[in-house]
Amino acid sequence: MNDLDRTTDGLAAHVDRMVPRILSQACRDPNAPAYGAFDRDWWHYRIRDFPSIILQQGGYAAWLAGGLKSWAPGQAGLTALAAASARFWNRRAVRHGAFEEYYPWEHAYPPAAFSTLAVMKLAAAGVVPSDSVRAGAVVAARQLLRRFEPEAANQQVAGLAALAWLRKVFPDLAPEPAFAKVAARTLALQSDEGWFMEYGGPDLAYLSVALDALWDLLDATGDQRYRDAIERAVACMAEYVPLMRASIGMHNARNTDYILPYGLVRCLAAGGPSQALAAALLPMLYGNVQSPDHFLHAIDDRYHCHYSGHSLIRATRLLRELQAGGRWPDPGPLADTAVERLLPGCGHYLRRRPATDGVSVLLSLRKGGVLTALRGADRVSDFGWVVTVGTTQHVSHWWSPDWSWTREPDGFTVKGRLTPHRELVSTPAKHAVLRLLSLVLGSGLIPALKAQLIFKKRPSPYGFERRIVLEDARIRIADRITGLPAGAQIESAPRASKRHVSSADAFHGEDLRLCVGPVCERTTQCEGGVFRAETVYSFT
Repeated sequence: MNDLDRTTDGLAAHVDRMVPRILSQACRDPNAPAYGAFDRDWWHYRIRDFPSIILQQGGYAAWLAGGLKSWAPGQAGLTALAAASARFWNRRAVRHGAFEEYYPWEHAYPPAAFSTLAVMKLAAAGVVPSDSVRAGAVVAARQLLRRFEPEAANQQVAGLAALAWLRKVFPDLAPEPAFAKVAARTLALQSDEGWFMEYGGPDLAYLSVALDALWDLLDATGDQRYRDAIERAVACMAEYVPLMRASIGMHNARNTDYILPYGLVRCLAAGGPSQALAAALLPMLYGNVQSPDHFLHAIDDRYHCHYSGHSLIRATRLLRELQAGGRWPDPGPLADTAVERLLPGCGHYLRRRPATDGVSVLLSLRKGGVLTALRGADRVSDFGWVVTVGTTQHVSHWWSPDWSWTREPDGFTVKGRLTPHRELVSTPAKHAVLRLLSLVLGSGLIPALKAQLIFKKRPSPYGFERRIVLEDARIRIADRITGLPAGAQIESAPRASKRHVSSADAFHGEDLRLCVGPVCERTTQCEGGVFRAETVYSFT
């Protein structure tokens, strides 16, 4: 059995365990008014007072599951549930304030993009009659044509894919000139280094979501520009995955920690320049999926309904087809090659070395110089510092274009300012205000919420400088924080991210321990408002 066979069998076993969790999120009672709803917190627990419509993607996952051998006996029931999910989507889409994800009357882009894409693919496949979802499609087309999401490009790529499939079902709702204009703007969001813009930088998890959607776009349109974007995206992934054997976690602009497989599996099946890369990357990412600490086991049920579920099911179905046909291509020799790359567009430095040849390093220069170093099973991550002054925390591990960095003969120096952060705790009073404002403002409330939870416009008054020296088996870090007031509390940063991203903050072993194997020696001093730390990580 080769690596791709083992990867296929492992993913298939994981998907078989995942499908019941997705189905448990759905109201499966055909006599219930919520039949087809996939927001269990709404229809079952009644915790939420509106259904998060982005979760209706679970209906597409349910239909896809019927194509798996182990779920084939229930295919008719799964198809009926998928059709019900599309009809439920249609009823919600025509209501005031659709589409909703986080609060009622939200009128938000991500649920419009992702849920519409799923429902239109169900309609195109004949799972649900197109007339049953036309009213919702009218609302969705109007929103997706007049709105654009440049800061989270995976959402925009998914929105473009939704429009492409909507045009296949209802050609009159998305005229070609309007679609072409959105398409050109969307493709422009991909950088020369292959990643799509996600809150100012690259994020491999969301790049994998965009990769899936690019294949949907190619399927719907046949436009080879999307295939070109696919090739660049896979080449970008191939820079990182052989180093980490996973996603890159806190080195991502949005702090996610997963990579979804469908886009890579399509590259494997379709041939072309990215086929050998996909054949090498897939076993690296999923060959040990049976391990308890694999990132797939930390994806929660909400996100399985939201997107990851149907990416995993689509990938597994296609891998089984390739396996049955005995059509495994030869992988490229990525793992055994030594690489040193500086990607100036995003500010990542990568040094990949075989375990017998030194320490591999990933350094994020636009995230305050956070780093991860690996050699064999030994691993350490250093995420900088958290400074607490009163009720405000000031952190160094925040992705920002405001960081400056210079390359030295033996490493790097990173300079900038800490980012202030205050934790927001939900209360009944806050939610009451949110409900009132959302009824009046709808999507107009989104920029204010993003400013509070995602973006930080005001820098901290405290300066930060990090000097990193990279040796073969040792890493030296000299940190300096300036302008500190008396009583400031300084502690090394845990893995926990401060920027809110719904699919981030999944459990990772680094939540429990950042250093496994290397010896850490650290000295600190704070005097005259200046904090200094000298840290040495030795891979003995």
